[in-house]
Amino acid sequence: MEAIDQAQLDFSPTVGLAVAVMVGFLVFAVALDLTWDQFYRVLRRPKAPLVGLVAQYLILPGVASGVAVMTVDTPSVALGLLLVTCCPAGALSNYLTGVARGNVATSVSMTAVSTLLSIAVTPILFAFWATMNPATRAVLLRIELDPARAVMMLLVMLVVPVTTGMLIRARRAETADRIRVWSRRAAGIVFAVVVAILLLGNVAVLGTFAGTALPPVIITFAIAVALGWGLARLSGLMAADRRAVTLEIAFQNVALAIGLALGFFPALAGVAITALLWGVVHLTLGFALAAIWMRVPTAEDSLATR
Repeated sequence: MEAIDQAQLDFSPTVGLAVAVMVGFLVFAVALDLTWDQFYRVLRRPKAPLVGLVAQYLILPGVASGVAVMTVDTPSVALGLLLVTCCPAGALSNYLTGVARGNVATSVSMTAVSTLLSIAVTPILFAFWATMNPATRAVLLRIELDPARAVMMLLVMLVVPVTTGMLIRARRAETADRIRVWSRRAAGIVFAVVVAILLLGNVAVLGTFAGTALPPVIITFAIAVALGWGLARLSGLMAADRRAVTLEIAFQNVALAIGLALGFFPALAGVAITALLWGVVHLTLGFALAAIWMRVPTAEDSLATR
């Protein structure tokens, strides 16, 4: 077994359950926006969401797989790259889109739709791409996943929060409107708490193995940003939509990936370490990108001020 997979991450089963519940809340906050209007918005203006979803689910996992084959010698790190890129976008992408002067409506629509799709798409994509790489396929064949635990993690972090959020929206729209604002704000705080809980107790471990896992994470993140921006520009999207699409593609729900890594691969610390380092990249390079765009008005901004 690789040295990174023998690393002793500092988290107890109680912390693992707490992380799963907090991740469920993040997904719930997104699901409160999952209305028929979101689907109508996608149907009325399909170009931006379609470009983003195709890049997010059909291209980016393949990119992560390619980066892993070319730059990664540790199978668990490759699995971590795949796991993150197969997850939907999270509430953080919506927040950063607003900071970056992007089209928040496009961002929210994409996040809502990708979150609903993730219930089925994330496990299927991860299994497909993991079996395409001989190294990761061999690891998956060696480890034994607990089916009951896997189902429970998916229920807690995806199925239940998505279903609950949609039901509240459908049956108690006023309640959903009343709680959606504070829940999405709280979701950003929860994301920071999830990452902080896992980072603070594992700084030494992450520092030890950053040289192994961080370079492929940065490479994949940079390609995701370039992919989103390039496809959006080639598709003729306006600047605000380009920023929204770019951030949706590059900013997955890392908290979900961390929770899935801890739940599915407790014996492969490299998967969780890779996801944790991706969270660090999001909180540093991601906020830096949004801060740069915040200072660069879009053409739409210029028109609005006339």
